[in-house]
Amino acid sequence: MNKHEVLKGMYMVAIPSGSFTMGHIYDKDEDVAGNINVFYPDEQPAHTVKLKAFQLGETQITQAQYREITGVNPSTFTGNSFPVTNIGPSEIMKFCNLLSKQMSLDLCYDEKQKTSDFSKNGFRMPTEAEWEYACRAGTSSHFYTGNTEKDLNRAGWYLGNSGRKTHPVAQKEPNAWGLYDMHGNVFEYCNDDWNPGMCYGKYLTVHDIIPTFHYYHSLNMTRGGSWFSEPSVCRSAARSCFCSWEGINQSYYMGFRVARNIG
Repeated sequence: MNKHEVLKGMYMVAIPSGSFTMGHIYDKDEDVAGNINVFYPDEQPAHTVKLKAFQLGETQITQAQYREITGVNPSTFTGNSFPVTNIGPSEIMKFCNLLSKQMSLDLCYDEKQKTSDFSKNGFRMPTEAEWEYACRAGTSSHFYTGNTEKDLNRAGWYLGNSGRKTHPVAQKEPNAWGLYDMHGNVFEYCNDDWNPGMCYGKYLTVHDIIPTFHYYHSLNMTRGGSWFSEPSVCRSAARSCFCSWEGINQSYYMGFRVARNIG
């Protein structure tokens, strides 16, 4: 595992280039519980995606890290090593730009226009494809630890073990690439916004997962599930979208981790 420290205690993990099958091929497998192996149309069709190498945060951004960059901590469940919550894409864009400036990197976001430029080398939200590829880390199971609720319990905090609150990051088993809490704890915002042809429908062609931002409906895609989620919502392929640009759902179950280009 190749990683380097950006802030005190904030590590970026090098994710190798490669291809993977994005989405979920539904198979009524009697050996997998019905609350895990479910059929959601927006995870279809499963399709091959090829990605360049990039970096992704080892953990969700913590309250200490967020406060060091922005000077504030909006979270409900408080603790330095807890994931920051009660933020939305506008706040994430600001955080990423401030962190990029501190590291003398190019800015990825125009905060006023709410647009992104992935040719820049600064910090940003991962795309859905990057997130799922990094979460799977070479696996094809529902969770990077396996297919059962016991496997999910090893990987993350969800409705069955969280006590209905967030928990400090990096307390559960990481995946093969050294990433923690990709399943549960808090939903993680992705750079993709809600596309009417993708959310509550089906994936469009491969062209629609190129890292761009369209701003269709003030909704952002989120991944990973949270501390209050059922097991099916925490799966690697599971997708959610939240209305958050205008501060509606800046909630105690929403967080993020940062990504950036390599090279």
